[in-house]
Amino acid sequence: MHENDLLATLATLFASSDPGVLVGSGPDDCAHLMADGRQLAMTADAFVEGSHFLADADPRDVAAKAVAASLSDLAASACRARWLLVTLCLRKGVRAGWAESFAHGLADAAARYGVGVVGGDVVSGPATCVSVTAVGEPLPGGPVLRSGGKAGDMLVVTGTLGGSLLGRHLRPEPRLAEIAALMAYAAERDDGFPHAAMDLSDGLSLDLARLCRESGVGAVVEAEAVPIADAARRRSEASGKPPLGHALSDGEDFELLLALPPALWAGFSAWLAEAERGLTPFTRIGVVRAGSGVALVQDGKERPLAAEGYEHQW
Repeated sequence: MHENDLLATLATLFASSDPGVLVGSGPDDCAHLMADGRQLAMTADAFVEGSHFLADADPRDVAAKAVAASLSDLAASACRARWLLVTLCLRKGVRAGWAESFAHGLADAAARYGVGVVGGDVVSGPATCVSVTAVGEPLPGGPVLRSGGKAGDMLVVTGTLGGSLLGRHLRPEPRLAEIAALMAYAAERDDGFPHAAMDLSDGLSLDLARLCRESGVGAVVEAEAVPIADAARRRSEASGKPPLGHALSDGEDFELLLALPPALWAGFSAWLAEAERGLTPFTRIGVVRAGSGVALVQDGKERPLAAEGYEHQW
């Protein structure tokens, strides 16, 4: 069974008629709930030894990744981060000091992003794993879902893509400041808010296909516009795969993928260019169009872009 198939089954099984559930089980990065007039966003992620990190990984890096990847879901929903619940399962026989180093890494990451660790659990098991539940609140104009993309929207990404296995996958950077800046800019003007968003955890081509499916649209990616990370170029030297291929499918970039109204992108990109804003770059990589499927334009020729990336299978 593929991950998408299981997620579709779960979304059907746990569909809710509770009026407090604004967005529940399904494809979005967060659930959105209303409690006593207050809207909250919640997301949960698990990180397993051997799959998301190796047994010899620095436990501080494991903690940093678990926090950052979970907060990336909040950023992708245009939410500010508030609290974390963390469950740690320690492999029996784990080396001395591992848990303490993890705890220090967790505290450092929480302080860096201004979130509180408010609870969780510690257990033992056959493999070390971490589960993080992150809670946040929508920014003005939020939340932003995967399902709102419209034909004519600009496709925009933050940062650079590809090559995360060379180390960045253990130190991702949730784009909380970037989405906050974009939403604040949009709130002060009349050019609309982002129509759709998600974070790039499994690879641009696969995640873009998911966004298009949820929005009921297609998309075109311009190969020359994709911001390729230096690490993707280094991986290419060893793999023989083109750097663009790594940027499209490596995964664990944890950058934002956004569908923005043209006027919003024009104004925001000009605002970014006016002065140093202290933000990672935003890059337009293509356009949303009517229909379905994703295409790649390279050297003036258009071809279908296969949805390739990391997907859990059982």
